[in-house]
Amino acid sequence: MRKQIREIKIIDLFKYLLLPIIIAVLLWTLVRYLVLEYVPIPHWIFYVVAGVASYFILKYFTIGTVLAYKAFAPLSVRSRCRFQPTCSTYMIMAIQKYGFAFGVYKGIRRLLRCKPPNGGVDYP
Repeated sequence: MRKQIREIKIIDLFKYLLLPIIIAVLLWTLVRYLVLEYVPIPHWIFYVVAGVASYFILKYFTIGTVLAYKAFAPLSVRSRCRFQPTCSTYMIMAIQKYGFAFGVYKGIRRLLRCKPPNGGVDYP
């Protein structure tokens, strides 16, 4: 089991998987019990802040899911990729460069191209 986690650090898994959940719970608690109870703010401001926060939480959680796949997937599955960088690394790079929505779109397109006639070096 230790051999498969060779390239992924545990701190990265914590940063990208657990930290967004902790931040979401803390933000929701703070907004629910402090801001909405004692400070009269318009509800549209709350929805804008919640939308922006959920976007970043989704971004980090998706990167964490890909890192968990890279850490725990068998080497026989991960070594079949025909592209350089691998599809999972490409997905992480695309999300970091383009944001959540377009990065996931580019990563899924890359996964769909992973067939025998395709391959080579391809960066986002």
